[in-house]
Amino acid sequence: MPRPFHIRQIYLKDLSFQAPSGAAIFTQEWQPQIKVDMKTQHEAIPGNLTEVVLTMSIIATSAGRTAFMIEAIQAGIFQIAETSGPAYDRIVGALCPEVLLPYAREAIDNVLMKGRFPPLIIDPIDFEAQLGR
Repeated sequence: MPRPFHIRQIYLKDLSFQAPSGAAIFTQEWQPQIKVDMKTQHEAIPGNLTEVVLTMSIIATSAGRTAFMIEAIQAGIFQIAETSGPAYDRIVGALCPEVLLPYAREAIDNVLMKGRFPPLIIDPIDFEAQLGR
């Protein structure tokens, strides 16, 4: 059975990190509230390829202050076999984002480490379940 898609390139398209409370956040007890928003999008590009983009926006607050804000935009270029309709939607909406998620997690963890914040464990995401929304 042929594979439905092939990975041609995976890359970090954009990464933003802010720690607006500065040093004050490190003098308080660390009890963060984390909000994670995620979206995916895709676009056909020349050469029978598709760019799939996974955007993760994370805001952490602690003691009423914003500790950090991160936006990671992880992208990939995929060659998708002759597929259309629901099968194509599943590939670009679930399978490709599943490939991109570990790379986005790594980028987020790396920037948090450099900002001297504890690691953030992002729960697994069921992209297929989100297709039905």
